[in-house]
Amino acid sequence: MVGWACGVSWMRLVEFRPLFAAVALMMALAGGITLAVFSGAEPAARASNEWTVEVNEEGFNPRHCNIVRGDTVFFKNVGDVPIRVYKPGFGGLPDDPDWTLQPGETTAGGQNFTAGGEYVFKSSFGDEVTIFTPNTSTGTPGCHKEAPTPTPTPTFTPSPTATPKPPGPKNCSWVGCAVTVGVAYDGE
Repeated sequence: MVGWACGVSWMRLVEFRPLFAAVALMMALAGGITLAVFSGAEPAARASNEWTVEVNEEGFNPRHCNIVRGDTVFFKNVGDVPIRVYKPGFGGLPDDPDWTLQPGETTAGGQNFTAGGEYVFKSSFGDEVTIFTPNTSTGTPGCHKEAPTPTPTPTFTPSPTATPKPPGPKNCSWVGCAVTVGVAYDGE
């Protein structure tokens, strides 16, 4: 018999079933009470990031943001004239939000993104920035400022010279001349 080989009879194991069931029930109740007492009514906290998109007469910087839900985006006028920044309304609805930023001014409160989607904001100069949430691409999410494209400046550094072609065989005037083996003779 298998039960006797292990030193425990099958009948004794059956006697512990009600005890095991009672212990499992007590553990489940203790876990439920612990959750009810120690978990608050507040949702789990997540770090929320704030991003700034700059705008001037030449457009937005950056032109594309990839953020996560709960992040806030501010718009800052870094130009020399007042600039209108707005999200076009849909189906005849008014533009919302709609800000006119003075030079150096940043939007008060910013725009908080709690739902997923693709949001296009435009400026009074016809430029636009796309803010996509939630971030599903690879890499670091955010509205990272783009580096300005530098204007190439001419340099007068000499370019490297080409390596000269090795000389061909003597008396060869065409490409692919055959090379013959010559025997030296010193006159003796």
